[in-house]
Amino acid sequence: MDIDKKLRGLKRRKIPSDLDRILSIERLSPLFSPEEAALWTKVLAKPKGEYKLRPVQGAALATVFSHRGGFGAIGVGHGKTLIALLAGTVAKAKRPIILTAPSLTDQMRSDGEYWSNHFDLLMPKVLSYGALSTQTDLLTRYNPDFIVADEAHCLRHKTSARTRRFIRFFHENPSCGFLALSGTITAKSLLDYSHLLELSLRERAPIPFNRWELERWAACIDPDGEPARADLARLHYLVQWSSQSDLAVPSKKTIRKAFKERLVTTPGVISTKEGSCEASLHLIKHSPPHSKAIKAALKNLSARWETPEGEPIADASTKSRIFKSLSLGYYYKWDWGESAPDLEWLEAKRNLNRLVARVLRYSPKEGRDSPKLVIDWSKNGGGAVELRTAISLWEQIKDRASPLVIPVWICKEKIQYLADWLFEFGDPALLWYSSNAIGISLANLGIPTYGAGSLSPKGEICAVSIAVHGKGKNLQMYDTAFVLEPPANGATWEQLLGRTHRSGQASDLVTWHYFDYSGSLNKAKGHAEYIEETQGTRQKLNLATFLTTER
Repeated sequence: MDIDKKLRGLKRRKIPSDLDRILSIERLSPLFSPEEAALWTKVLAKPKGEYKLRPVQGAALATVFSHRGGFGAIGVGHGKTLIALLAGTVAKAKRPIILTAPSLTDQMRSDGEYWSNHFDLLMPKVLSYGALSTQTDLLTRYNPDFIVADEAHCLRHKTSARTRRFIRFFHENPSCGFLALSGTITAKSLLDYSHLLELSLRERAPIPFNRWELERWAACIDPDGEPARADLARLHYLVQWSSQSDLAVPSKKTIRKAFKERLVTTPGVISTKEGSCEASLHLIKHSPPHSKAIKAALKNLSARWETPEGEPIADASTKSRIFKSLSLGYYYKWDWGESAPDLEWLEAKRNLNRLVARVLRYSPKEGRDSPKLVIDWSKNGGGAVELRTAISLWEQIKDRASPLVIPVWICKEKIQYLADWLFEFGDPALLWYSSNAIGISLANLGIPTYGAGSLSPKGEICAVSIAVHGKGKNLQMYDTAFVLEPPANGATWEQLLGRTHRSGQASDLVTWHYFDYSGSLNKAKGHAEYIEETQGTRQKLNLATFLTTER
């Protein structure tokens, strides 16, 4: 008898008990109805309030009222801030807290003051994830009875100090309510948000609580998951429940659809299917040719795994990062200032990088597939004596010097290309950058540059840091942007595009231009497809029109 027949012959009692629980959870499709929004507006609005709640906001608050928490996979631009501010009031909390990104705490407090003029709300204490990382007793000190995690993807790393403290607080205070809100809860794995599902929905969480079983699900659902045939077969009943298929061994794509159906119909889950903006979205790729200097540097990088300074590159991720910077015309090197270079320090570092790179290039295996793991493996007796000797020497002298890292420009043709584009375009535009080298170059062109510690731009041509302004900011006064250093992460792109392609955008067309010499956007599009297939939240990369400029 072949395996398919055996699997079809399995009895219902053989389904793991966790799957029994998951399939028995009520199936509920939340209605984003104007009537419910009007009801909650009537309940919460002040007599002279001038605003009405949107249907998705009404649905989210109804969920909080019914379940004293929830899991909001709510797309960028749908009004999550007001949901966060009102949730504690609706949950009848006495000590509500909102956790948000450090760059958004002041804006959240300011928004709270504004919305308190229109709605009756108990103003929550606004704290940053950074404070949670550095202050071990933060949650214990404030002792909240309801927590809203705005930009909840900041808690996706379960092993980080802040996430461990967050989880531990709920284990010690199980009566505390929890609402998780994010338009980009993950780009890579079910494991990024499984703990948030469990904390917000408790026994109604549509995922296994058993860690081993959860990892089997992730193997079947994640974009990089590698499930065994038995893993796929294990989720046969979930697929059958969702009426996707009756195959004994379903495909990953079918399992993703079934999981999305189970997730978005779970009581306590609010998931938006439609975008928050009716404007068309165009992404236009610019590929001006490389200069001879850049071509030579990229060729050397590819062939020798070295920077133009001859510095060995240890791993593929570093090489990829340097490729991106060289494509724009610059790289980084050590700067010793007025002091003479410490040649022994430099040689020890270069030699260690060279030997680590050799392992990563020619014999990477599990347990030695990153620079740190290679070093740990060598210290425990793995590999050649030469590598252990290099590690020992470096650890002896690494702290005796601390040179600065400065950018070196091979050529600025890409920056000049951008300046020419701005001159032709002429209207207000956002220029998004990631690295300090690019930010400084743009500032040197006379372009107002908004980096760390800056306020939001006000409508002029300006350069803005992705790290500082790439999420949570309302920039719908712009309809044009240029991304000089495109991220490879779909969730980051969703946040970026949502700064201008959002509710309140007056233009019929929002246009984003970008450089992309490394295929970053293709990788990000794969992430966007995964997010949409598993959570149902419409991703902007999936609805955009992609074009290529002739310039």
